[in-house]
Amino acid sequence: MPSRIVTFFHPSVVAGTVNVTASFTTGNVHAHDLRAEAMPGVKGQRFRERVEGIHIRLSAVGSATKITLKVCLDALGNDIVVPDVEATIATGVDDAAKGAVAYSVKVPLYQSATGEVGKLYLFVKGDNTCTVDQSTITWTET
Repeated sequence: MPSRIVTFFHPSVVAGTVNVTASFTTGNVHAHDLRAEAMPGVKGQRFRERVEGIHIRLSAVGSATKITLKVCLDALGNDIVVPDVEATIATGVDDAAKGAVAYSVKVPLYQSATGEVGKLYLFVKGDNTCTVDQSTITWTET
């Protein structure tokens, strides 16, 4: 009888204000340390797991209707692992000034030697100005 396969989901949550503009800049970024909560044997190792999804919460939607995301291995945004992907902002039911976007990524990643160990950098731009206050990357062990 085959072994049972179990998937372990892990979150990386970063809170902090990002004032989103119409272009990617090194100031519009959340740095995720995917190894921050790792067990001692895994901490410090290069990331070679599967990014399942990304959720971005907006504290002020403004007149923006879409957010474009780019995920990189470096803080300058040049070592791209998830290319530009766009999502329409869903606004709150009671408070339309707040909103969120979600991306289904499902990409296995191996962190190359160029990236900082365990880190992914999430860059955002919008079709108009808005404010991001939290981003979450959900990943699974491979």
